Amino acid sequence: MITTDLTNEQYHAHDSISKSGLDLIARSPAHWRYAERNEPSRAMVIGSALHAAVLEPELFASQYMLLRNVKDRRASEYKQAVAVHGEDFVLTGKEADYIAGMQETIRSHAYVGDMLRQPGRAELSVITKDPVTGIDVRCRFDWLTDTGRPLDLKTTQDARPDAFARSVANYRYHVQAAFYADVWEWETGERLDRFEFVAVEKTMPHALSVYRLDDEAIAEGRRLYREALNLYADCLERDEWPAYGSEPQWLCLPAWAVEYQEEEEIV
Repeated sequence: MITTDLTNEQYHAHDSISKSGLDLIARSPAHWRYAERNEPSRAMVIGSALHAAVLEPELFASQYMLLRNVKDRRASEYKQAVAVHGEDFVLTGKEADYIAGMQETIRSHAYVGDMLRQPGRAELSVITKDPVTGIDVRCRFDWLTDTGRPLDLKTTQDARPDAFARSVANYRYHVQAAFYADVWEWETGERLDRFEFVAVEKTMPHALSVYRLDDEAIAEGRRLYREALNLYADCLERDEWPAYGSEPQWLCLPAWAVEYQEEEEIV
């Protein structure tokens, strides 16, 4: 199934495993099975607003209201706007500045702006079966052009190459790139162009860079998601969801701690 009709809530409630679910499985199956289902945080609300502003500007203009000059949510102007749009769709002060600044920076970027002006679909959900395990899997593209070019928006503190490479490793963006490409191929039989990440800084001037991951990164991402997906399938079959194991483990200090200790002794 390929659709743009699923809301975020419907997508996340679907009985299938996503990349974020596989991240939890990779930590331990128990972390996925017993994860707390929290209400959307303010950060998630702002993230949804940013995605709408950048990827679906017409929808954003009709659903959201930015009150950049309102600093206090007790103000009557804010209360009146909330009565019309709802609390999650009215942004004030710094939040409104943040969304407006990011929207302008991203959509005016020569390369990214051109990608977003091409025919394509935003928030595109794909649900299919893993051909190896038979497990239902899902992914949701931020933007996919009709010619098969995927674009994913990531906010970050530092969009320079070395810093964003650390973000890729820490947040497993390479797993996302490999997983999304394969899910699309399983459903359609078609291969996508190279996955591209728009890394945009959260603070002014909202500097951004566009990155493609190399073959080594994609191969490692594919290995990691396959490992987690196979483990998930095994846990489903057994209905067993272990955490970190029951036996004692040896633990060593990290290398940096040992080096620091040796330096202190020499001094």
